Amino acid sequence: MRRMTDRHSRLRDRIALGVVAVTAVALFTVGSTAAQPSRAGAACTKITFWAWVPGIDRAVKAFNQSHPSICVTLSDVGAGSPEYTKLTQALKAGSGAPDVAEVEYDELPSFELTKDVLDLTQYGVNSVKGTFVPWAWKQVSLGSGVYALPGDAGPMAFYYNSKALDQYKVKVPTTWAEFSSEALALHKAHPGVYLSNFSPTDLQLLMALMAQAGAWPFQYTGGSKVTIDWTGPKQTAFANFWQKLIDAHAVNPTTDVSTTQFANMDRGVDIGWTSSAWWPSYFAPDVKKTMGDWRASALPQWKAGEDIAANWGGSAYPVFKQSQHPKEATEFATWLNATMDSWNITKTAPSLLFPTFKPLLDSPSFKNFTVSVSGSSHPYEIFGAAASKAPIVEWPPFMTEALADAPTAFAPVQNGKETLAAAFKKFQDTLVSYAKSQGFDVSTGGTS
Repeated sequence: MRRMTDRHSRLRDRIALGVVAVTAVALFTVGSTAAQPSRAGAACTKITFWAWVPGIDRAVKAFNQSHPSICVTLSDVGAGSPEYTKLTQALKAGSGAPDVAEVEYDELPSFELTKDVLDLTQYGVNSVKGTFVPWAWKQVSLGSGVYALPGDAGPMAFYYNSKALDQYKVKVPTTWAEFSSEALALHKAHPGVYLSNFSPTDLQLLMALMAQAGAWPFQYTGGSKVTIDWTGPKQTAFANFWQKLIDAHAVNPTTDVSTTQFANMDRGVDIGWTSSAWWPSYFAPDVKKTMGDWRASALPQWKAGEDIAANWGGSAYPVFKQSQHPKEATEFATWLNATMDSWNITKTAPSLLFPTFKPLLDSPSFKNFTVSVSGSSHPYEIFGAAASKAPIVEWPPFMTEALADAPTAFAPVQNGKETLAAAFKKFQDTLVSYAKSQGFDVSTGGTS
């Protein structure tokens, strides 16, 4: 699931509360420990589980009911960084860490580096390898080891207001060249309207688009060697493409996944967005005027005829070395992510997780899934097709630092005071300095 900052957790709470109001079901309360079914007198192996996905307590309850020999207790100790801070503290202290936790793909290498997560191949997880899209399995693998079960994902598409595109006679772009020309022409003819926003301060989105462009800025396969390249030919070409649109004010510089952005989209200021599959659930609570008008199309391609996707977000479920019951913890993590019983729960509101699990992705019922902002159309056909086509990327083991530095590093670009290429250079210098201070052998070339 996408990392949730304060503005994202606010939207998460609104979605969860809305479902509570409709269904009158008592859902898991954020920040508390979920009480699991009482099993007085029954012997069971106790497993602790940390996660922030709304409504995931429903899956935990189903597992406990179907696996009486294992008792899983769920806690939400915070979404994203707050959880990672508590995890790191507990691991350093030698006690207090959960058996299993939700960890985003970009954060998993940090725990692999410190050897705080277990290689799950010893517990048979390779038996479910073929049920996941290949890039997702690669995200949890290092060498011959597998250090988590893949969970959800955020395959990307171009989401657009179909009525607005018809009104302004804008063509749905199939290439980034078309995207650029349509964006420039639209804003020139209608200065108060944009084809999309572009927020360089959201590092996860920026890097997802860079991956699709073949401009991924990192190489890391474990150990002490890492490549950090934000200034190579492909990275610079990517920066220059977006800078042309920024200079022409043809993309809206609003922050992604914010109330401002959602208001702009609902009132016709932004008539499209390069979106992730989780986007409709975030946007829906703010929609007042355009409910049902939004459609999904494949992400524009850098070369006509290509079919390269991108992924923005997603989490995995490792078992931590402090676990006293790693076999049972792995059994739970495997059930949670590699069974239809679990996915039939977590694909629904308020969780609305988008799977990397192929049996669900390939099912006709999932492809025909509808969401309120898209009316009777089937956006999951587009997102589902993209889910297996994202490039395989290598996250460095210091994404916490990179994500913390990004808002400051890229704010001058968003404010029009610095070019994206210049910010790339400064950001590279910052990350190289940090990586070296942590003992890494750093290279700054060879990724392009």
